[in-house]
Amino acid sequence: MKYQELIILLPCHSLEDFPTYHEGDDANGLLASWSALWHPALLAAAGQAPTWRRIEDPPSDVRDRLIVVPSVCVQRLPTGFAQRVKDEGGVLIRKTNSREEILEAALGKSGDATEGMPNHPVDPELAADFLALGYCYLQIELLTRQMRYASNLDETYFKGTAVAAAVAAVEGNVALAREKLSACFNVLAEERDHYYPVDAFVLDLNLTASTTLGHSLRADLQRQSPTNVLVSADLLADMKAKEPATFDALKGELVAGRVSLIGGEASEERLPLMSHESILGELQRGLAKYEELLGRQPAIFGRWRHGLTPHLPGILQKLGFKGALHTGFDEGKTPDGLQFKVRWEGLDGSAIDAIAKPPLDASKPQTFLGLATKLGESMDSDHVATICLAHWPGQASPWIDDLRRISRYCSALGKWVTIDEYFQKTDQPGQLDRFEADRYRSPYLKQAIIRKEDDPISTSVRYWRDQAACSSSDIMDSLAALVTGKVEGRKSKVEGQGAAVDHLTSALTSSSSRGPRGCLVINPCSFIRRIGVEGLGLSGLPTIERPVYAADEHGGVQHAVVDVPAFGFVHLTPGKAAPRDKKALLLAEDNVLRNEFFEAIINPTTGSLAAIHEYKSRGNRLSQQLALRIPGGKEKPGDTYRDPDESALYSVMAGDSVETTIATTTLGEIVTRGRLLDAEGKKLAGFTQIYRLWRGSRVLHIQIDLDPIEEPRADPWNSYYCCRFAWPNELAEMLRTVNETRQPVGEKRFESPHYVEFADEKTSTTILCGGLMFHRRHEERMLDTLLIARGERQRSFHLGIGIDLAHPMHEAIGILTPPLVMQDIPQPSSGASGWLLHLSSRNVIATSLRPLEENGKLVGFQARLLETAARPANLTISAFRPVQSATTVDFRGNTLAQLKIDDGKIKLDLSAHEWTELVARW
Repeated sequence: MKYQELIILLPCHSLEDFPTYHEGDDANGLLASWSALWHPALLAAAGQAPTWRRIEDPPSDVRDRLIVVPSVCVQRLPTGFAQRVKDEGGVLIRKTNSREEILEAALGKSGDATEGMPNHPVDPELAADFLALGYCYLQIELLTRQMRYASNLDETYFKGTAVAAAVAAVEGNVALAREKLSACFNVLAEERDHYYPVDAFVLDLNLTASTTLGHSLRADLQRQSPTNVLVSADLLADMKAKEPATFDALKGELVAGRVSLIGGEASEERLPLMSHESILGELQRGLAKYEELLGRQPAIFGRWRHGLTPHLPGILQKLGFKGALHTGFDEGKTPDGLQFKVRWEGLDGSAIDAIAKPPLDASKPQTFLGLATKLGESMDSDHVATICLAHWPGQASPWIDDLRRISRYCSALGKWVTIDEYFQKTDQPGQLDRFEADRYRSPYLKQAIIRKEDDPISTSVRYWRDQAACSSSDIMDSLAALVTGKVEGRKSKVEGQGAAVDHLTSALTSSSSRGPRGCLVINPCSFIRRIGVEGLGLSGLPTIERPVYAADEHGGVQHAVVDVPAFGFVHLTPGKAAPRDKKALLLAEDNVLRNEFFEAIINPTTGSLAAIHEYKSRGNRLSQQLALRIPGGKEKPGDTYRDPDESALYSVMAGDSVETTIATTTLGEIVTRGRLLDAEGKKLAGFTQIYRLWRGSRVLHIQIDLDPIEEPRADPWNSYYCCRFAWPNELAEMLRTVNETRQPVGEKRFESPHYVEFADEKTSTTILCGGLMFHRRHEERMLDTLLIARGERQRSFHLGIGIDLAHPMHEAIGILTPPLVMQDIPQPSSGASGWLLHLSSRNVIATSLRPLEENGKLVGFQARLLETAARPANLTISAFRPVQSATTVDFRGNTLAQLKIDDGKIKLDLSAHEWTELVARW
C-alpha cells in the first residue's frame, strides 16, 4: 500500500510538553511509534517526512494515511475513529510497543510500501540508520526546548533530504542514501551547536559478573564502538580460564583502543571497614594481576560493590590512577558530586579526577525517552556535559543501538568515548568535591544476614585482631633485621607472632646471653604504651621505679604496670623485697573499682556498670548494660509514622552474683553474673561480665560472655544483642574511626572498629570497640554497640571505656594487641629499657615498617606513617642510629620529596589524615 502521509498521534499539545516522564512499556511505545515511521520504505512511499498531531485532534482525512497511536494514549483516541480509518482505507496501528511489530503492520509481510517504484531490498543496517535518524530528530527537538531555545532547524531542507535518502535506499543506491543521511545528521548536529557548541560525551559502561563473561559480553565487545568494562582482577582471571574467547576479544579491543578497563582490586572487599595497609595490599595485588593477565593496568579505578571511602583519593593517586568512578551500583549510599566530573578531594587534601554522578540504567527504555532531559541538565550544570549508560552485557535496551548509530554520523547527542580518553581529553574541573565519611552508608550487615553468612559481626573483630597481629609480627621482624643488619625471610602466617617475638628477642639479646635474666616486655607499636602485664615469672616483684609504674601479686600471680617505649622493650628483674604499704589503695572493694583517675561503680542488682566518676568533676560519665533489642510491632496502613527507636523494646538485666576476684594495689577485678529478661520475666540470655582496672590506666576493661537463648530476628539493625552505653551530655560531639582515622558522627547507624568518643570542651569519654564494628545511636545520649545478630556464633567480647584519653587510637590499638611477654630472658646489652625508632607526634602511627635492602646489604628502612587525629603534625623521626638521607615516595617507589635531616633525625610535615611512605638510609 502506498501511503500519502505518515502520522503519529501524541498525548501533548506541543513538543514543549512531550511526555518524557513515562516508563517501561509506555516509554518503549512512544519511542517505537515515533521512530518506526522513519523507515526508508515508508518515507519513500509517502514522499514526505512523518508528522504528528494531538491524540484529541486526529486527522479528518484518513484515506491512505498510516496512523500510529502509542499505547500510552490509546484510551484517549476518539470513539469510532478506528472504525472510520478502516472504512475509509487508512491504516491504524495501535496496542503495540514494539517497533518491529509496527513496521510489520505498516509494510506488510513483503516489507514494501512503495508501489510503482523500483524496489530493491533495503539493507537492514541502512534501514536501522534511518530509524536512528528519527530518534535523533526527536531528541534534538526536545533538547532544544530543554535548553530554552527556539528551534532553528530548516525543516524543509532536513525532511526533504531525509526523503531523498529514503528514495535512494529503496532504489538500491546505497552510497547516495548514506550521503543524504549524513547530511541530515549534520543538520541536526548544527542545530545543537547553536546552543551548545562544544562536545558532549557518552560513556558506555559494561558491568560484569561471573555469569556475564560469555557470549553476551563478547557480543558487546565486537560492536566496534567505544565501550568500557568494569571488571575486577579475579573476575578477569575467571574469564581467561572459563571464557578464553571473551578474554581474547577483550585483549584485542584494549590494544585497538576501543575498550577501556575500569577496576583496581583483585576482589571487591569491604574497604570502609579495613585498614590502610589492607586497602593498599588489595589494590597492589589487583594491579599485579591485571599486569600479569593483560600486560597493562587499569588507569581508572572503579568497583561494582559498595565500598568507597574518603581516604581513597590519596591512595589511588600514589598508585598512579588517573581517575576514579565515584558511584555505587550495589545497595548502600554513595554521595553524588556537584557535577558529573569532579576533582574528588580526599580527607588528606589529595585529589583525583572522578565521575561523581550515578550512571543511567541502559536497560530501561525511559532512560532513552528522557535522554534529552538528562543531557540538557548536564549541559546546564556540568563542567563537561556527559551521559554515562551502564548495563550488564546483553541486557541493554535496543535504543542504545540507535545512539551508537547516531554517533557514527555525528555527535549531536554526544561523542562516544572510552573512559581513558574521557579523562585524558576533557578539562580538569575547576572545583573540588569533598565527601565526608558520614555521607557513605554501607549495606554490609544487612547483606550478611540476607545471605545467611556466619558471624556477620565477629568477622570484623577477627579481621582487626589478625591485622594487629600481622602488623606486630612484620614490625618485630623488621626491627630484628635493623638490629642485626640481616634480612631474614618473611615469616609465614602459620608461624605467627611467636616466631617474630623470638626473632626480635634473639636480636636484642644475642650479645648479652650472660646478663641478668628476667621478663622481657616488647612493644611493636609506634607509640609508648602503659601495659598491664600478668604472669611475670620472677622470683620477686620488680622494683617500682621507671619504667615500672606499679607491681603486686594475687594468688601467686605477679602483676605489673610497665611503660614500654615505642618500638621498644622493657626488661624486668626481681627487685629488693619491700614490705607492703598497708595504707596503699586496693583497686577493688565493695562493688567499686578505682584508681588514681576515676572509679567505676557496679550495680549489684543488675550486674551492670552503674556509673563512672572522675574525681575532678561531679556527675556520671558513662553507664553500661547488656540488652536484647526487640523491634516494636509493625505499623498498620494509615498509622502515623513512628521512629523505630520509639517502639523498640529492650530486655533488662538481673544480676545473680557480684564477686571481687582480684583486689591488689596494681589490679582490680569484679565479676558479675546474671540473666537478661523480657518484660514478663522470661529469660532471654545468661551473661558474665568481668570488669578490670589497672593502676595508672585511664581504661576500664570489660570482658563480656553471653549465652543467648532467644535468637535475634532477621532485621540486624533492629534486633540484636548489644552493649548499651548512656552518657549525660546530649550536646557532646560524637566521633568515630574510619580506616584508622578520627571522623565525626552524624548518622544513627555507623561503623567504627576502634573507638567511639563523646567529647565536650573539657572532657572526653571513649568506648574502645576492640573490632566491634556496628553501632546504633538511640536518641541523643545512648548508643548500642552490636554484639550478636542472627547468624553470629561468637559469644565472648572485649571492650574498654576510656576517660579523658589524650590519644584514644593508642588505647584502641592496645585493646587489639595483647602484651608480648617473654620469660627467663637475659637483659639486652643496651640496658633494661630501650627503643629502636621514635615518632615525636603522638597523633601519627606507623602502619608499616620494613628494612631497606640494596645489593644484598641493609642500608636503612621504609615506613608508612598515618596521621590519625585529624590535625597536622610536625614530625621528628629518630632511629637507634643516625639517618643520613630520607625521601618520601609514592606507592610505586617514585620519589616525591627530599626530607630534611637534622642531627641524624628526619623532619617530616604531615597534613591531617595524610598517609605517606618514606625511605630512610643510614
